[in-house]
Amino acid sequence: MSIARLELIYRLAKQPDAVPVLFVHGIFSGAWIWEEHFLDWFAQHGYHAYSVSLRGHGNSSSPDPTGQYSLKDYTEDLKDAIQAIEQNHKQPPLLVGHSMGGMVVQRFLSQHIGRGAVLLCSIPPQGMMPLSIQSLWSNPVTALEMSHTYMMPELATTGQLQRYMFSGPVEQQKLEKWLLHMVPESQQLIWDMSWRDLPNPFEVSKTPIAVIGATQDKLVPRMTVSLTAATYGCKPYWVNSGHGVMLDHNWKDAAGVVVTALAELLAKEESLSA
Repeated sequence: MSIARLELIYRLAKQPDAVPVLFVHGIFSGAWIWEEHFLDWFAQHGYHAYSVSLRGHGNSSSPDPTGQYSLKDYTEDLKDAIQAIEQNHKQPPLLVGHSMGGMVVQRFLSQHIGRGAVLLCSIPPQGMMPLSIQSLWSNPVTALEMSHTYMMPELATTGQLQRYMFSGPVEQQKLEKWLLHMVPESQQLIWDMSWRDLPNPFEVSKTPIAVIGATQDKLVPRMTVSLTAATYGCKPYWVNSGHGVMLDHNWKDAAGVVVTALAELLAKEESLSA
């Protein structure tokens, strides 16, 4: 069911017929995470840049007072955002899903053929179980601390945000501001992304897919990114960054890699229509 208010933040390119791109945020965050740097940058580089806040995040409606939303709920929000953009520009957007947002994009593409999608530091189509097993095997103390943060993000510290999300130095003032924007995540969603409501890779593959990973990502490591890319029959792009690529100190490098991936998707679209 659609929600009463769906937040869409945007920056428009100078060219009216520019290609729209919709950025989908990850766990705990909202459309604001793309507004910091990416939206202006992508508009300046010739894209109509949009970001959506899924229900319970940012300034979108929160119809459930307990905050228990399903992956299907978030997929419905994504569908509504795509439809709004398509009405505005008479063409569907390319999708960029980060982390949890990548799973939302994949779940949507299990039921709808899209124009093209970039999975950025995304949860793999196999769900969160491979991530959890790999994290427990490689660094059990860190894995347990991250699990605690998933359950109670309101107790997270700026130090944890720095360690888990970024590869380089970040100003303390920025960390404090971003932490204030973080919201608790749905436990129902965690189960959906673990095993209960995973995407169908065969259906997702009907949409052109590009995969990007971050070499210093502590949450979605290289092996997981490679698994996602192998599932969809493509080679991953890499950016030398932490998980929070859109806020890290070298965010421009990440933006450049995303643009390269978007260009690949548009080239595929052109070749298919030729």
